[in-house]
Amino acid sequence: MVKKVTKGNMILSAAEEGILNFHPSLFKIVADNFFWNLLLILLIWTILPLPYFYWQYLQVRSTGYILTNQRLITKNGVFLKEVNFLELYRVLDIKVERNLLYQLYDLVRTWCGKRPLLLGDIHIFSSDYSHAKLFLLAIPNALGVAEKIRKAFNDDKDIKRVLRRD
Repeated sequence: MVKKVTKGNMILSAAEEGILNFHPSLFKIVADNFFWNLLLILLIWTILPLPYFYWQYLQVRSTGYILTNQRLITKNGVFLKEVNFLELYRVLDIKVERNLLYQLYDLVRTWCGKRPLLLGDIHIFSSDYSHAKLFLLAIPNALGVAEKIRKAFNDDKDIKRVLRRD
């Protein structure tokens, strides 16, 4: 019998250890639909864009990811909460994209004397039916997070003796 342990408001098995807890950056609000957001700001100087930006803020703040040694747990939703579990042994490949907007943001932060966030979008491809493609958008230190996910899924495949086919 596996003993269940609660960590925050997540239920983890006793053999499962949390590796990383991370969230998207608030820069996602600006990056998503950049030209639409710019148009809202430039054309409508009134209070009308504020509810829209507040809704986007709530969506970003309610999104979170937990990487354990056995699965990747995704949480999102403002009113309707959704929690999804991706078993790490099912992960096939990971891709990281850093678009021009993220790179310019890091350049501006560097010029201002701040540390760059190294934002990026992580694309995870798996054999899971419900999450064949999982997109983690605007993740700070995306290359480092992707490397931790890669190491965790390789370790999980070794422990479970899952055969890799090329």
